[in-house]
Amino acid sequence: MKRLSIITHLAIALFLSACDKNDTADSNGNSSGSSQADGARQEEIANQIMDSMGEFAQAISVISDTKTARSTATKINEIGDQFSSMAKELEPLEVASQEMRESIHQKMAVREAEIEEVMNEKFMKSVQSLNPEAQKIIQKAFQDFFEVRQQTRKEFDRHFKVKN
Repeated sequence: MKRLSIITHLAIALFLSACDKNDTADSNGNSSGSSQADGARQEEIANQIMDSMGEFAQAISVISDTKTARSTATKINEIGDQFSSMAKELEPLEVASQEMRESIHQKMAVREAEIEEVMNEKFMKSVQSLNPEAQKIIQKAFQDFFEVRQQTRKEFDRHFKVKN
């Protein structure tokens, strides 16, 4: 049960760190040559990330038994696929200006705060109270999501991190 709790905390932390304001952008972070089209597409993708974050929170908020655990695991895997697709779409785009990243970050921070409310200690306690089969299903889904999040993090950071 402790392992599930640790994995759950890691998955949630990684999920919510899609645009952590306390880190710095990479060396390409201050590119001033971003085209307006790239900037608009980055903002669209940021909105998609926020929507996916909301879907994630909603999906995990309904876990109560093995059936809902399976359904949630499927949804978490779909969200992971969405994250992978979004990261691939960001690859060819120029990095937005610091100003654009800050604007996107502010919007994402509001949604992250809303999502944190859903994924609070009550959620952790409810996951820990699941039967062993449901816990195993959710643990696997979170591990898979953790791996996807690690793979997408570099590209998301490149486009959405802001300097302190």
